Amino acid sequence: MSIAGHVSRAMLSRYSHVRMETKRRALDEIATLLAATLAATAAAQQAKPIATWASLNQLVTGAEIRVTLANGKTLIGFMQRVTPESLAINATTSQEMLSRPDIRRVEVKRPGHRGRNTLIGLAIGTGAGLAVGAGAAAKSRPHGIPYSLTGRAVRLSRSVES
Repeated sequence: MSIAGHVSRAMLSRYSHVRMETKRRALDEIATLLAATLAATAAAQQAKPIATWASLNQLVTGAEIRVTLANGKTLIGFMQRVTPESLAINATTSQEMLSRPDIRRVEVKRPGHRGRNTLIGLAIGTGAGLAVGAGAAAKSRPHGIPYSLTGRAVRLSRSVES
């Protein structure tokens, strides 16, 4: 234990639970913060509905839209043409001409956040990995002592002392 300095096995057996509890609390707070961030991100990425039929004329031809019909069916495609009575879109399988009374809602797809979402996933994975690793290390090592203190470093110090 000479390499570890003032840390002794007796002290670690008595006080290591305080450090582990602090680490667990910190990881819980990080997980809560990440969950709140993901919920806010999901809410912000909802498609934006079109307020009035006249505002459809402002959309650029080829804009990706989602159309909810009065019967509950949803079509996703690219806008082709808007008239006062109808909306023409290129859906995934065919070109559709939809009459105004049949349309309940039109939404414009917002730009994606693939890079940001990848970083959020990376942070969540890292946090989960650290939490699982800390829990596994605490259960497998005596008195919560890290490997560097129980492994070769301690063996080297004992062989030097001999």
